[in-house]
Amino acid sequence: MSAGETPSAEQPSSGSSRFPDPFAPDSPPPQARQPEPPAQQPTPSADGPSAAPGAQDLPWKATAERRDLWGPKQTALEGTVRGPASREVSAPRPSWLVRLGAPVVLGGLAGLATLLVVLGTGLGGPVLALGAAVGVGAVALGGVGVAVNRPRSGSAERPVIDANVTGGTREVLERILEADAATRDRVAQLRPQASAAPATQVLDDVDALLTRIDALVGAEQLQQMRPSAGEVTMLEGIATRYVPDLVDAAAEIIGFLRTFAGSAREEALANLASIDRQLDVLGEGVERIESDLVGGVSRSLEVHSEFLRQRFADQHLDPIIDV
Repeated sequence: MSAGETPSAEQPSSGSSRFPDPFAPDSPPPQARQPEPPAQQPTPSADGPSAAPGAQDLPWKATAERRDLWGPKQTALEGTVRGPASREVSAPRPSWLVRLGAPVVLGGLAGLATLLVVLGTGLGGPVLALGAAVGVGAVALGGVGVAVNRPRSGSAERPVIDANVTGGTREVLERILEADAATRDRVAQLRPQASAAPATQVLDDVDALLTRIDALVGAEQLQQMRPSAGEVTMLEGIATRYVPDLVDAAAEIIGFLRTFAGSAREEALANLASIDRQLDVLGEGVERIESDLVGGVSRSLEVHSEFLRQRFADQHLDPIIDV
């Protein structure tokens, strides 16, 4: 190596940088060496750019795709939606020809028969006979009209609990149905006394809530749950305690309305409106249970109770019931 030549910067193939291995084979000349392939750069994946360390999608991380596999599936509901007045969901009623024609025909026959009897027996003159015929015909027409056009009983049949449901779950569901039946009888007794529109509205809302509870008891998803499940326990509380307590309070106010007047009556009506709003909150709780059963979700009793407490607070209600 001449003085003007710079020493090679190549590292020895073995040994250290200061003490090369004397027994190592001679390294090939620089031009004979194969160039090292360039380091492979990370290429972005098909799903997007590569994640930095620590932000990589680990198998146990809850990504949006994996989260869709949890909980209820958002699928379209199947079935036919019908209005409340549809004949498919309401009790069949006679045709308009029967409801209108039967009272007229029977009333006319009764009036004609009365006219013939009075004139035939000589009990009175033509004027008296005509008056008696009109009176009897009107009474007959009105009575038959009321009988034919009276609303059909809308009480649904008692839900059937499957024979496979045994033990504690069957006992709880039967208690719910028995409580609903007792409350429904109490509502029927209060209807003749409910002359004010708010009182009638409260009783109608109670009937609607009991119908929804009965429908839930007949649902297969609920019958397959344990008696300690939050949905079963909450329904039992609503049917056996909350609704009866509200009906008792409404019954007391309905009795007061028959004697109260002025500001006292207005206060009683305001209390009835508060009871109706509390029934609406209970209806929201039942609706939430319905949605959970459809979606396959089960919540604890405390979660359901907290939902009701929050809804009472949102509407600034001081509930009679202790949730």
